Amino acid sequence: MKTIGKVFVGIIYALLYAPMAVMVLFSFNASDSTTKFSGFSFRWYENLVNDYGLRTVLGNTIKISLTAAVIATILGVIAAYGIFGMKSKALKNAANTVTNIPLTNPDIITGVSLMLLFTFVGVWLGGSATILGFWTLLIAHITFDLPYVILNVLPKLYQTDRSLYEAALDLGCTPRRAFWKVIFPAITPGILSGFIMAFTLSLDDFIISYYTNGHFNILATQLYTAVKKPLRPTYYALYTLIFLAILALMTFVNVMQIRSEKQKQMSKTGKRILLAVIALILVCTVVLSVTASGRNDTLQALRDELEPELEGDYTNDLAGTTLYVYNWGEYISDGEDDSLDVNLAFEAVTGIHVEYSTFDSNESMYSTLIGGGVTYDVIIPSDYMISRLIKENRLKKIDYTTLSNYQYIDERYRVSDYDPTGEYSIPYAGGYLGVIYNNTMVDEADVDGTWSLLWNEKYKGQILGIDNARDAFAAAQYALGLDVNSVNYDDWDKAAQKLMEQTPLLQGRVMDQIFAKMQGENAAIAYYYAGDYLTMVDAMDESGVGGDHLSFYLPSEGTNIFFDAMCIPEGCQNYEAALLYLNFMMEPYVSWQNAEYICYTCPNTAVMENEEYSLQGNEFLYPEGEVKASYYTNLPDDVLKYYEKLWNKVKSSS
Repeated sequence: MKTIGKVFVGIIYALLYAPMAVMVLFSFNASDSTTKFSGFSFRWYENLVNDYGLRTVLGNTIKISLTAAVIATILGVIAAYGIFGMKSKALKNAANTVTNIPLTNPDIITGVSLMLLFTFVGVWLGGSATILGFWTLLIAHITFDLPYVILNVLPKLYQTDRSLYEAALDLGCTPRRAFWKVIFPAITPGILSGFIMAFTLSLDDFIISYYTNGHFNILATQLYTAVKKPLRPTYYALYTLIFLAILALMTFVNVMQIRSEKQKQMSKTGKRILLAVIALILVCTVVLSVTASGRNDTLQALRDELEPELEGDYTNDLAGTTLYVYNWGEYISDGEDDSLDVNLAFEAVTGIHVEYSTFDSNESMYSTLIGGGVTYDVIIPSDYMISRLIKENRLKKIDYTTLSNYQYIDERYRVSDYDPTGEYSIPYAGGYLGVIYNNTMVDEADVDGTWSLLWNEKYKGQILGIDNARDAFAAAQYALGLDVNSVNYDDWDKAAQKLMEQTPLLQGRVMDQIFAKMQGENAAIAYYYAGDYLTMVDAMDESGVGGDHLSFYLPSEGTNIFFDAMCIPEGCQNYEAALLYLNFMMEPYVSWQNAEYICYTCPNTAVMENEEYSLQGNEFLYPEGEVKASYYTNLPDDVLKYYEKLWNKVKSSS
C-alpha cells in the first residue's frame, strides 16, 4: 500500500512539474522550435539580456509585485492583530467572513468592479483622462493580496501563548515593546508565508491586472498578447529564471523553518526570515538596476544607426514626454531576431518615451477606447472600425503638412471607402483573408480553391473556425455569394445558418492559437490572414522544422482585403508627438524593417522599390492577377446590433 501511495504521489508531482521541466529544457534550445531540441545553447538567455522591452516589463512586474506584497503584508498583519484582539465573537466572525469573500469571489468580477470603481472615482474627482495605470494596478494587487496575508498570520496569533505577552507587560514592557519581543517572533513564519504568497500571486495575476493596468504593462498582460505569433523562447528563459528564483527562496524558507522547529529558537528564525526577505528585495533591486542599465548606450547605438537613414526632421522639443500607442499584438518590429526596435528607435531619435499597449480585436480596442479610464495618442484599427470611429467623431484630423514622409504612401491607399476624405488615417499594413491547410493531412483533390473546404465533413474535428465575428460571417457570405456589407437582415440570417452548419465540424474557434495548432499539425484546415501564414512558415523554417506542410490560397468566390491604419483618437493628450510618430513610421528605412518583421502588405512605395525587401512580389501579399476581394465597411447601428446578436447565437451553438 505504501508503494502504491508513493507511485501516486510521484505521478502527481510529475503532472505538476513536467510542464516546467519542458519549459526549462527548451529555454536552452539552439532553435526556437517547441517540438524539436536542436542542441544546447544559451542563445535565449543572451537575447533576454539584450531585450530592453521585455526587461522593462519585468521591471514593472517586480515593482508592482514587491510593492504590493510589502504594503499588503504590513496592512495584513495590522488587520490580523486587530481581528485577533476583538472581544465580540459576532464581530470577529463578521470580520473573518468579509476577509474570506475576496478569496471565493471570481477574479473577473473583482477585476471589472475595481475598474468601474477607479473610473467612477477618477471622473468624479475630476482627474485626468488617463485614470488606469500604475497606481490603480497597485491598489488592485494590494486588495487581492490582503486576505492571504491575514489568513496566514491569524493562525499564528491564535497559537501564541497570551500569558507570555501579559507577563512581558507585568515586567514593565510597553504594549508596543511586548508585541515586538513576544508576539512578532511567534508570528514571523506566518508573516513570511503571507508575504511570499502575496508576492507570487501578484507576480502571477492576469485577470484583475488586465482590467486595471491601463498603460502599465506587466508580464502577465504582456504574455497574453505575445502569443499572436509563436511564443519566443526568450520568454522560456525569463520564466525559467523566475521559477528557479522562487524555488530557491521557498527551499531556503522551509529549511529555516525546519531548523527552527528542531531547535525551538523562534527569535533566530525571525532574523533569518528577515534576512531572506531583505535578500529577495536586494535581488529584485539588482534586477531593476540591470533593467535600467545600459539604456543610454542602447539609445545612442540606435541613434547612430538611424542618423544616416532618416529623411525627416525630428525635434527633441518633446523629449521626456510619453506617447501612448495602441496596436494589434505582435504587429510591430520589436528588436527580435536582429530586427529594428521601432519604438525604442523613435525614443532614441526624439527623446519621447513610447508606452506601447496591444489589443487582440477591433471590438476590444473599441470597448477600451470608449470605456474611459485610459487614453491613447495613436491607435491602429482596421478599415471598417476606422469608418465607425469617424462616424462617431472619435478621431482627430491629421495635420499632413507636418508629415514629410507621407509622400511615400502609395496613392491608391490614401483615399478609401473607410476614410473617403483621407483626413483621419494613414495606411499601416494590409492583406487578404484566405484558407490555410496542411497538405499532408488534406487530399489535394479536395482543395478546389473555394471556401467549401471549411465545410468538408471529411475533416470533421480538424477544422479551425475564426473567433472574429466579421471574418467568420465573411467566409459564410462569400461562400453563399452574399454581400459582406449587406444591410439586409435575411442575408445575415443565411450566413449565421451557414456558420451553425459548420459548428459540428469544428475543432474550435480560435485566433492566436492558430499558430500552435497549424504548426504542430494539431489541425488540418483554418482560415486566417495571408501575413500570418507567411509568419508561420518563416518561423518554422528558421527553427529548422520547416513549414513545407502548410499551404495557402485565396478563395475564388471572393475574399476580404483589409487595411489597418494609423489614427489619432479624439482623446489624444500628446498630438505633436503623435504626428512625429506617424512621420517616423513612414520613414523608408523604418517602414522596410517593419514590413520585413510583420509580413503584411506594405503601402510604402520606398519599400516596394527597395531591392532588399524580401517579400517584394509575394503572390499572397502582392498578387499579380486580379483578386476578387472587397473591403468591409461600417454597418448601420441596427445591422451591427443584429449581426452581433447572431454571432452570440453562433458561438453558443459551439
